Amino acid sequence: MQRLQSYFEKFDYIYFSLIVLLGLTSLVSLYQVQILQGEYFVVQQIVWYVVGLGGCFVVSFFLDLDIIKRLSLFIYLFFLFLLIGILVAPSSISKEINEAYGWYSIGGFSFQPAESMKIGLILYLAQVISKGTETSPTLKEEMLLVGKLTLITLIPVGVVMKFPDFGNAMVYLAIYGVMLIVSRVRLKTILLIFSIPITVVLALAITYFAAPDFFFDRILGMLPSYQASRFYGWLQPEKYAISGYQLNQSIMAIGAGNMSGYEQLPHVPYAYSDLIFAVIGGVFGFLGTSIVLLLYFTLIYKIIMISQRYHDSFGSLIGAGIAGFLTFQIFQNVGMSIGLMPVTGLGLPLISYGGSALVITLASLGLILNMRVNTMTFMFGSK
Repeated sequence: MQRLQSYFEKFDYIYFSLIVLLGLTSLVSLYQVQILQGEYFVVQQIVWYVVGLGGCFVVSFFLDLDIIKRLSLFIYLFFLFLLIGILVAPSSISKEINEAYGWYSIGGFSFQPAESMKIGLILYLAQVISKGTETSPTLKEEMLLVGKLTLITLIPVGVVMKFPDFGNAMVYLAIYGVMLIVSRVRLKTILLIFSIPITVVLALAITYFAAPDFFFDRILGMLPSYQASRFYGWLQPEKYAISGYQLNQSIMAIGAGNMSGYEQLPHVPYAYSDLIFAVIGGVFGFLGTSIVLLLYFTLIYKIIMISQRYHDSFGSLIGAGIAGFLTFQIFQNVGMSIGLMPVTGLGLPLISYGGSALVITLASLGLILNMRVNTMTFMFGSK
């Protein structure tokens, strides 16, 4: 009883209110999808929110992060085992959907292990970084540490690319990048590592503008047709009308919203999941989307502040990883809705319809709440 009282005394009600407000935004947006397109997901989303918020409370109240730190390797391996299982499971359990795998389907229940892998990756990377940077490492020790972190990340990246799931592969890399940046690894080492992918991206961008025919025929031609069509539809949606249909409809919906919204919107495919931001922009306009982005900004700010005050670097690194994957997914989802990024199937956190993604995201936010109520307070501060 005393522990429960202490829990609610330290409970961050502003942080929790932001989660609730984003949840209400989700329900209102899905209700608009129901009105406009006749796709019914509101009731299911309420159920997932009840389950997810229950998980958030369990994680924040019952889990001991010191124990989680010691078990992080086993958690990572368990989620990796579930991820690999998608590739070897029989078709009756692991079904192909839209030319891709990624879900266990048993009865009427579906589970996407790529979502839970985000938590496993964050926890294990945090444990390895906190242990490897307890003392100031030499350059050799830094390179060995970075090599280990890279291997830990590339294994699940390689697995999900087999599905293929380019979206979650990018999320894993974003988690890796953010956690490496906030670690105590020296800046010159980090710049050396990131110089390679940055050079590749710049080379691709220059090729696209300087020799578009070569870019589309030779470079994109090396990709599987399913993945290449996404890039065709992203880069030239007017020319590739079928591949770019989602993007064109999304841009039209957002454009129709103007400043304060519009009731009549064009049909937006997967408006309940991938392109729910287009519905928000169309129905609630620029003002509505600005409020949603402000809620996200405040939530991420709270995550960073809470995790930085935690008395163990392990917790601070977890906060960085969670803030990193949320920020990347928000940027990716909003970006693909307006044509800034390719359509990858990543939902808008806490708003898009989804079971596994929503529950895992709420559980990860429960880890932050756990830090808030369990941060040790010392005479000259909490850390």
